[in-house]
Amino acid sequence: MAEASTPVMSQYQSIKALHPDAVLFFRLGDFYEMFDGDAKEVSRLLNLTLTQRSGHPMCGIPFHAAKVYTARLLRLGKKIAVCEQVGDSKAKGLTERKVVEIITPGTATEEEYLEKNTNNYLAAVCVQKNKTGFAYIDITTAAFYATSWDTSRMAESFARCLGIASPRELLVPESLYAHAAAAKTLASFSGIFVSRYPDWHFAQEAAYKRLCAALGVISLKSFGLLPESPEVPAAGFLLGYLEKNSALPVSHVTGLHVFSENDFVVIDDSTRRNLEIAANLQDGTMAFTLFDAVNYTKTAMGTRLLAEWLFFPLKNPRVIRERQEQVSRFVSNRSRLEKVRAILGAILDMERLSSRIAMEKAHAKDLQALRGSLEAWLELRAITDDGDFSGIDTADAREAVKVIDSAILREPSALLTEGGIIKDGWSSELDHLRKIQNNFNDILNEYAESERAATGISNLKIRYNRLSGYYIEISKGKLPSVPAHFILRRTLVNGDRYTTEKLSELEDDLLSAGQKIIDMEKQLFIAVRNDLKKYTRFFQSAAKECAYIDVTACYAHAAVMHKWQMPLIDESGAFTIAGGRHPVVEKNLPSGEFVPNDTALEDGKTFALVTGPNMAGKSTYLRQNALIALLAQTGSFVPASKAHVGVVDRIFCRVGASDNLARGESTFLVEMTETAHILRNATEHSLVIMDEVGRGTSTEDGLSIAWAVSEYLLETVRCKTFFATHYHELTRLSHRRLLLLCMDVRENGGQIVFLKKIKQGSAESSYGIHVARLAGVPAPVLERAEAILNALRRQAGETTAAEKALDAIPQPEQPRLPAPREPSLFSDEELILDEILSCSPDTMTPIEALTLLSRWKKSLAGR
Repeated sequence: MAEASTPVMSQYQSIKALHPDAVLFFRLGDFYEMFDGDAKEVSRLLNLTLTQRSGHPMCGIPFHAAKVYTARLLRLGKKIAVCEQVGDSKAKGLTERKVVEIITPGTATEEEYLEKNTNNYLAAVCVQKNKTGFAYIDITTAAFYATSWDTSRMAESFARCLGIASPRELLVPESLYAHAAAAKTLASFSGIFVSRYPDWHFAQEAAYKRLCAALGVISLKSFGLLPESPEVPAAGFLLGYLEKNSALPVSHVTGLHVFSENDFVVIDDSTRRNLEIAANLQDGTMAFTLFDAVNYTKTAMGTRLLAEWLFFPLKNPRVIRERQEQVSRFVSNRSRLEKVRAILGAILDMERLSSRIAMEKAHAKDLQALRGSLEAWLELRAITDDGDFSGIDTADAREAVKVIDSAILREPSALLTEGGIIKDGWSSELDHLRKIQNNFNDILNEYAESERAATGISNLKIRYNRLSGYYIEISKGKLPSVPAHFILRRTLVNGDRYTTEKLSELEDDLLSAGQKIIDMEKQLFIAVRNDLKKYTRFFQSAAKECAYIDVTACYAHAAVMHKWQMPLIDESGAFTIAGGRHPVVEKNLPSGEFVPNDTALEDGKTFALVTGPNMAGKSTYLRQNALIALLAQTGSFVPASKAHVGVVDRIFCRVGASDNLARGESTFLVEMTETAHILRNATEHSLVIMDEVGRGTSTEDGLSIAWAVSEYLLETVRCKTFFATHYHELTRLSHRRLLLLCMDVRENGGQIVFLKKIKQGSAESSYGIHVARLAGVPAPVLERAEAILNALRRQAGETTAAEKALDAIPQPEQPRLPAPREPSLFSDEELILDEILSCSPDTMTPIEALTLLSRWKKSLAGR
């Protein structure tokens, strides 16, 4: 049981009560201490020793090492309130303390808390009736985005935005959890620090005024927003949260990019994962991903922009071609490309450096880093300013470089408390103080010489000891010549010691010069930093230009290294690729081992049915087509010898087998949910990749579903589709838009060779037992499997019962007469309408909904 609280503990408890959801760093001398529940939790998380104070559990961290521990806690999703001593620690009684900063995963600004090449987004979401607004901001780069969607599409759109932004922290209203789809989606994302607030924090009118004030406008029309826009509450609350909790100025946030899903190619969260765009399916890292395969950027800004381009492929052929042209200019002039990349390597993170200046967080080393980056940018402009980019005036860069170079030492201290920041010649007063500190003996000698001349005492000397300080020593014989302004300090046998007002002033100047220099350097540095704030917008523009050059040069470097070609991009329905390769697989195989493949969806063909055994390369072939389309629409060259890609509006990828047991979803349910999503959302201009649909259930059910899905994509959606299957029976489908493809296999003397080559036609066998042998399945099992397979084939004969049944299935394009029906009291339409009104879609599984929809369709069709 804790002892009676001391004044310090009472003070701690009163401050902690104001911040119950944060770990309170309570400053006591040279340590930040934590008590009670905070102490127990932090000692466990950081492996710190748990002690006691006044009966309260306690643990602490050194003040000078606080950033290291803070970074670890932020990565664990903790919120930290920093409580400092703001009163005079030498005064009697309890030292005044207060929280000076609240650090959360989404508001962290120090370099130690951030990942260099990744945005650190803080996000907010707000649901208002039939619309949901979502906004996210990186305060360290001033990147600020907002979007909205119909609340009926909550599950898909919310997951997609969370997947793209990957926010470290999410602010939500309490009412969000009343929306089942939103709560379920949020629960499926781990690693996001979620803060819940009463709904009134997201008030529309207050948020609109806050946005206008922060962006310096009287209305948000120029940003595409109206007072009633659904994006406003989330975006406005974000800025208010930053101003209140981080106590940071947000003057550098000068823009808000409002977008909709119609502006870019829509890639849902499932597709983004399945295509492994920025995180692989094995361990969630960037290794063996598309991002990893194309990332040859040289700057942190370029790396972040590359990720943005991959997440937001373009739909406008004109803008895509503008990017292609810049990449092409680099590819055609490789010496220029290498010069540009070498210069980019010297450019540091100007986005974050300029934001640190605006937020008054930059130290002297940051300014020198900015100077060096600006000088490199000027050099970059000298070799790229030929119409490649919309010109930014270089005058601001030269002026900023001049200010920093004149004021700040080349190797300055990063601390404002130890001097060593300002150059000689920047301030005459500072120069005088440094002269006193560095040349005090010369000053004393000059003063002593002046006194000798005035008094005629030739042996007058200025001496020093620890007890008396500086003094003038006069021998016995010269005492009659001592002037009146000399002040006697001590009488000795051989002479006397004196001081003067001037000597005392010089001594005071010397004793105080060190601290005065530190204080003055701090003031001068802050003045220089504040002066540089006026260039914030220029710094941001220059940083964006560097990022653009970096990504297009990165694409050019990838094209040169891997022999990628510029695709033809237009609004046709074409999808023709010669010598296509999978960019990730090819990069990670020895040179020359990857087998390229052609693809041609032409002459009205939209649906490629791909058959062939496992390990033959079906999944690689399917994914490479999706990745080529994605890369093409970001402006990149593509891994092919030639490509013609008509822009797609959405990319869907349903591959592999996965489950979500935590949410009670089996492998087959996940498969069917993703399939249903594709069938409901794909358009004629979409690209669909489907691999092994129906494999999660019985053969009869799976084959039936795969057949029906294929027909629906062929007849109803009519989008570009690559459909891989082991159900060879599907090759009996007959449709003018259907193209049969298979993976080539060579059999020679009982040996199977997978050629990894696509060809027209259908596969004759799945070679499953051969794959099992390669995987190391024991020989007795393989022998038994061979025997069972031969027995089944003998029993089935040349034509299986399943094949006979499939032959009897009417093809979609064959006309069918409606079967005669008995007269009924109510029409089918009335019965179905009544059933629609009485059903509950929120409680249905996707399979139930599909079944019900199929029955209604058959009934209305007269079947």
